[in-house]
Amino acid sequence: RAAAPAPTARCRARADGFGAMGDDGAEGEAPRCVGCGRRVRTLFVQYSPGNIRLMKCDVCKAVADPYIECEFMIILIDLILHKTRAYRHLLFNKLHIGSSLDKGILCQFILMHIVLDA
Repeated sequence: RAAAPAPTARCRARADGFGAMGDDGAEGEAPRCVGCGRRVRTLFVQYSPGNIRLMKCDVCKAVADPYIECEFMIILIDLILHKTRAYRHLLFNKLHIGSSLDKGILCQFILMHIVLDA
Protein backbone atom coordinates (compact mmCIF):
# COMPACT_ATOMS: atom_id res chain seq x y z
CA ARG A 1 0.00 0.00 0.00
CA ALA A 2 1.48 3.31 -1.10
CA ALA A 3 1.72 6.15 1.38
CA ALA A 4 0.16 9.51 0.59
CA PRO A 5 2.65 11.90 -1.02
CA ALA A 6 4.21 14.32 1.38
CA PRO A 7 3.49 18.01 0.81
CA THR A 8 6.25 20.09 -0.67
CA ALA A 9 8.61 21.65 1.82
CA ARG A 10 7.35 25.08 0.93
CA CYS A 11 3.58 25.54 1.06
CA ARG A 12 2.37 28.12 -1.37
CA ALA A 13 -0.14 30.75 -0.25
CA ARG A 14 -1.37 31.68 -3.73
CA ALA A 15 -2.45 29.77 -6.77
CA ASP A 16 -2.20 32.73 -9.11
CA GLY A 17 1.59 32.96 -9.18
CA PHE A 18 1.74 36.43 -7.61
CA GLY A 19 3.92 35.21 -4.81
CA ALA A 20 4.41 32.25 -2.60
CA MET A 21 4.58 32.27 1.13
CA GLY A 22 6.78 29.72 2.76
CA ASP A 23 7.93 29.47 6.32
CA ASP A 24 9.83 32.74 5.89
CA GLY A 25 6.70 34.81 5.04
CA ALA A 26 6.03 37.93 7.06
CA GLU A 27 3.06 38.01 9.40
CA GLY A 28 1.69 41.11 7.69
CA GLU A 29 1.48 39.22 4.39
CA ALA A 30 -0.16 36.09 5.79
CA PRO A 31 -3.31 35.07 3.92
CA ARG A 32 -6.69 35.30 5.60
CA CYS A 33 -9.73 33.08 5.82
CA VAL A 34 -12.46 34.56 3.63
CA GLY A 35 -15.16 33.34 6.02
CA CYS A 36 -14.07 34.80 9.35
CA GLY A 37 -11.20 37.10 8.32
CA ARG A 38 -8.63 35.51 10.66
CA ARG A 39 -5.07 34.88 9.50
CA VAL A 40 -4.22 31.36 8.34
CA ARG A 41 -0.81 29.81 7.86
CA THR A 42 -1.45 28.71 4.28
CA LEU A 43 -4.38 28.48 1.89
CA PHE A 44 -3.42 25.19 0.26
CA VAL A 45 -0.78 22.50 0.13
CA GLN A 46 0.57 21.46 -3.26
CA TYR A 47 1.43 17.77 -3.49
CA SER A 48 2.37 17.83 -7.16
CA PRO A 49 1.67 20.12 -10.11
CA GLY A 50 -2.10 20.27 -10.49
CA ASN A 51 -2.72 18.35 -7.25
CA ILE A 52 -3.55 20.69 -4.38
CA ARG A 53 -5.49 20.39 -1.15
CA LEU A 54 -7.35 23.41 0.20
CA MET A 55 -6.68 24.02 3.87
CA LYS A 56 -9.32 24.70 6.53
CA CYS A 57 -9.40 27.62 8.94
CA ASP A 58 -8.69 26.67 12.55
CA VAL A 59 -11.32 29.11 13.85
CA CYS A 60 -14.40 28.62 11.65
CA LYS A 61 -13.49 25.10 10.39
CA ALA A 62 -14.43 26.03 6.79
CA VAL A 63 -12.19 26.04 3.71
CA ALA A 64 -10.00 29.12 4.13
CA ASP A 65 -10.33 30.40 0.54
CA PRO A 66 -12.46 28.40 -1.92
CA TYR A 67 -12.04 31.18 -4.52
CA ILE A 68 -8.54 29.85 -5.31
CA GLU A 69 -10.12 27.30 -7.63
CA CYS A 70 -12.73 29.66 -9.12
CA GLU A 71 -12.49 31.48 -12.41
CA PHE A 72 -12.55 35.27 -12.40
CA MET A 73 -16.13 35.41 -13.77
CA ILE A 74 -17.42 33.60 -10.68
CA ILE A 75 -15.53 36.02 -8.45
CA LEU A 76 -16.86 38.97 -10.47
CA ILE A 77 -20.45 37.75 -10.04
CA ASP A 78 -19.92 37.45 -6.28
CA LEU A 79 -18.44 40.97 -6.24
CA ILE A 80 -21.52 42.32 -8.02
CA LEU A 81 -23.65 40.55 -5.40
CA HIS A 82 -21.51 42.21 -2.68
CA LYS A 83 -20.42 38.98 -1.03
CA THR A 84 -17.93 39.70 1.72
CA ARG A 85 -16.01 36.50 1.02
CA ALA A 86 -15.19 37.61 -2.55
CA TYR A 87 -13.95 41.02 -1.34
CA ARG A 88 -11.76 39.38 1.31
CA HIS A 89 -10.30 37.06 -1.34
CA LEU A 90 -9.29 39.97 -3.55
CA LEU A 91 -8.05 42.31 -0.85
CA PHE A 92 -6.19 39.90 1.43
CA ASN A 93 -5.25 36.87 -0.65
CA LYS A 94 -4.84 38.23 -4.18
CA LEU A 95 -3.37 41.74 -4.04
CA HIS A 96 -0.03 42.89 -2.64
CA ILE A 97 -0.56 46.61 -1.97
CA GLY A 98 3.20 47.28 -2.01
CA SER A 99 3.54 47.20 -5.80
CA SER A 100 2.46 50.12 -7.99
CA LEU A 101 0.52 47.79 -10.31
CA ASP A 102 -1.60 46.54 -7.43
CA LYS A 103 -2.19 50.11 -6.21
CA GLY A 104 -3.70 50.89 -9.62
CA ILE A 105 -5.81 47.75 -9.48
CA LEU A 106 -6.93 48.70 -5.97
CA CYS A 107 -7.99 52.16 -7.17
CA GLN A 108 -9.96 50.59 -10.03
CA PHE A 109 -11.46 48.11 -7.58
CA ILE A 110 -12.65 50.90 -5.26
CA LEU A 111 -14.12 52.83 -8.19
CA MET A 112 -15.87 49.67 -9.44
CA HIS A 113 -17.27 49.04 -5.95
CA ILE A 114 -18.68 52.57 -5.74
CA VAL A 115 -20.28 52.25 -9.19
CA LEU A 116 -21.76 48.83 -8.40
CA ASP A 117 -23.03 50.05 -5.04
CA ALA A 118 -24.76 53.05 -6.65
